[in-house]
Amino acid sequence: MNKTALLALCLSSHAAWASAGADEPTWQYTVQSGDTLWSFAAKHLTSPAYVPKLQQQNGIANPYRLTPGSRLRVPYSWTRHNESAVTIDALSGPVSIQGPDGQTLKASTGLHLVAGTRLSTGQDATLKLRLADGSTLQLGANSQLTLGKQVFYPTTGAIQSLNQLDRGSASNAVVPKQLMPNRYQIYTPSAVTTVRGTEFRVRSLNDKDTAAEVLRGKVNLAAGDDSMDIPAGFGGRSDGKQSAALPQPPQLEGMITTSPFNPPLLEWHKQHGEAGYQLTLSDAKTQQQLFSRSTDAARFYPELPQNGSYVLTVRARNELGIEGFDASRVFTLQASPLPPLVFNDGCRTSQRAQTLWIGSSASPERPGWLQVARDPAFTDIWHQGRVEQSAFALNVPNKGKWYWRLASLNEQGQPGPYGNTQEVRIDPWYRLGLPGDRKLQSRRYPLANARYTLQLARPDAPERIVWQQSAAEPAWSLLRLPSGHFIVTILVDGDGEYHAKERYSTVFLP
Repeated sequence: MNKTALLALCLSSHAAWASAGADEPTWQYTVQSGDTLWSFAAKHLTSPAYVPKLQQQNGIANPYRLTPGSRLRVPYSWTRHNESAVTIDALSGPVSIQGPDGQTLKASTGLHLVAGTRLSTGQDATLKLRLADGSTLQLGANSQLTLGKQVFYPTTGAIQSLNQLDRGSASNAVVPKQLMPNRYQIYTPSAVTTVRGTEFRVRSLNDKDTAAEVLRGKVNLAAGDDSMDIPAGFGGRSDGKQSAALPQPPQLEGMITTSPFNPPLLEWHKQHGEAGYQLTLSDAKTQQQLFSRSTDAARFYPELPQNGSYVLTVRARNELGIEGFDASRVFTLQASPLPPLVFNDGCRTSQRAQTLWIGSSASPERPGWLQVARDPAFTDIWHQGRVEQSAFALNVPNKGKWYWRLASLNEQGQPGPYGNTQEVRIDPWYRLGLPGDRKLQSRRYPLANARYTLQLARPDAPERIVWQQSAAEPAWSLLRLPSGHFIVTILVDGDGEYHAKERYSTVFLP
């Protein structure tokens, strides 16, 4: 089979591109009331000298009397046009640009690009181009595109745009034109996509296969002697023989909306027929794309640069490799500053009257925020306040169960995420028992089969680990730890290749 495929949009319109004679493509113009050949030429043609030729070509007896609704076949080379540039509308990540003369250009928004320019995107990058008519082409990550001829028809607002997608993917939004349809083509090593007024994606899978997914409009995919129509909501591949419905948007409703952990645990429910996913993650404020990934699992654990709001966009991929409609979810990361480490045995009771003892890594340089309550949900808070010392005592009004937790304060004096809730029972003096084994504790992660690794390093050699131990719970006996000042690092690993790293500046271990 001839692997060179043609994707052509079949849309009803007032005008269409067709062939007039040998190889001369033409614009078929629908005559409006009041039109004459002379008024048409004055508005749309490069010269009135084309009127006799236009009259002869269309078999018109009287150039001053045209029938409304009839068609004029107009070679588009006669139509007013000019070479136009493509403008960079937005970009993020590593993007390289090579001009037609081989010169390297600095990628920046607003930069005008001409035919022959080669564009390349790296890992997690994206590049959005805007054409003269407002149509857009967005180049995905790890893609390469060479700009071809760009022609603009000012009297109709239409364009002719020819581009070569050497590898990767391109999402396109072509603005429909009623008077003169756009002539928009993307070449890949295995296909040609010809589009007029639609929204679609083209992906060059390899040198012999191209995928096209149509969100709006209608596409005809031809490969050799085979041909198939692809309507909106369907996709096809140049090495296939039939189109398939695009997968529906993934169900992201159960995904978290706020995460105190970084990486956040972004997980959703995998539906029947979803073989994998293509996802992007962007900063909600700046719209900058941070990640672009393909995955088989219904989860994503990205390490994010800072607190803030982010947008996860996911589309499913079926077993045929066809990608579907997007679903998006906004979530907030509130993972820093890290909560203080806690020194506690988990079952210790008061040693004197009704005193609650708090041990932590809080200090004047890294103050904490303490909350004490009678219930584990902290709906009934009895005390809250700033803590700047590693050992803190608080007299509670009565005996029984008390709950406390610590967060670190940021530079603005606001608390970050809280650590684990600690439960303490204040007993009468006559029930006083021996102190338990005090432990260094960090916060738990909501992970299946979580594993916590404690690493200690001296402040004068922060990269040299002098002590390390892994555990199923984030707690290590102080009796077994070396004493002194250490830089503390806690590694967290779980199912699904989850990995987090919490690093604390100098902490004194008694």
